Amino acid sequence: MGDSSGLAQARAEIGLSQNEVAHFVGVDRAMVSYWESGKRRPNARQIAALSRLYRLDPDQLFHERERSDPDTLAEILYRRAENTELHAQTRLGMRDFTRFLDFYAKLASKVDFDIQGCKHSPFRQPQRGAPPSKTDIQRKAEDVRSHLKLGLGPVPDIDHAAEMLGITIFRADLGEDLQTAASGGFLIHPQVGFAIVVNRSMTTGRQRFTVAHEIAHALFHSHDQHASVSTSHRTARERFADAFAAEFLIPTEGFRRFRETYNIKPMIEDPADVIHIQQYFNTSWAMTLVMLRQMKMVTPETYIKFGLIRPLVLARSLGYEPADESYGNNGYGRNADRWRIACFPRRFLRLVQHAVRLRCISVPTAASHMNLTIPEITQIVSHKEHSEEPDQETVNEIKEYNHVFA
Repeated sequence: MGDSSGLAQARAEIGLSQNEVAHFVGVDRAMVSYWESGKRRPNARQIAALSRLYRLDPDQLFHERERSDPDTLAEILYRRAENTELHAQTRLGMRDFTRFLDFYAKLASKVDFDIQGCKHSPFRQPQRGAPPSKTDIQRKAEDVRSHLKLGLGPVPDIDHAAEMLGITIFRADLGEDLQTAASGGFLIHPQVGFAIVVNRSMTTGRQRFTVAHEIAHALFHSHDQHASVSTSHRTARERFADAFAAEFLIPTEGFRRFRETYNIKPMIEDPADVIHIQQYFNTSWAMTLVMLRQMKMVTPETYIKFGLIRPLVLARSLGYEPADESYGNNGYGRNADRWRIACFPRRFLRLVQHAVRLRCISVPTAASHMNLTIPEITQIVSHKEHSEEPDQETVNEIKEYNHVFA
């Protein structure tokens, strides 16, 4: 093959069109065609842009490479998109997800680290034929909550719940337009086991719901579907996963008891009641509103009126201190930098720390594979804080507890 064959291969591996590559790089489609045919060669700036887009070193762009398992896994996810044309950024994010899983598996094998990933669901699978009833879904959510010993209260940390189930969670940029981008996906990796990818462009509340949604696919659909992508296309399984997620995050009986405790009326007219429900169960404002509408606890007129409220301001007036990004775009931006390190599973970060300290992998190599900076990897490994000064309040508190437990 010619000198530029690697460019066409790199584009094909992530399913991008020449038009989409041209948009990312800032040229017209004809120029991309010239590059791939070898008639023209991109300049240094364009090579750097292509290298970032394809996640390849510059010298890898112009040579044919052996196809790797992660790319094959990514293609499986593309095909599982239920007849939906995946957004270009979704395809890039899915490829990052599968390559992360492959790196995770290789690094764990290198240092004999037990990922403890689940590969077979311990829960009874839905019967084939008629779709599960609301009661069936409620029981399945109760079974999972019972397994995790969550009782009837809120799920404090959805990532921790997934980890306790043996499910790996990775956050990737799958695109901001959720009409065309995916909210998440599920995959069974040969070594890592059950794995979930979540669109980190969504609000934190929406991400929690997506994790619960993908947990449903992992635990109840993995017996005959090893991969799935959650898009706006609603299938019977997607509706099942939505209903499971809602029940898992806000259990019916737990919600009933909460209403009795806080004296919340069957028909809600005060938006403060919605804030209290949302804050207790740690769900998004939007999800809470939709749930209340489906339960017929708000009238259609009230639902529309509450949808225009700025919930962050109301929450703070009621004594809550929620993160700005929990409430979406209503004038409050999302913190994209937060997800640079936090997009990786906590168990994986412990593995990286262990592997670097054992010198099984260098800091620069880890940074390259994780698309992080060397200072960020150093932060993971050394736990260095921004200040070397001790927190005097913490020091004093430790002294007090020393007396208590003496």
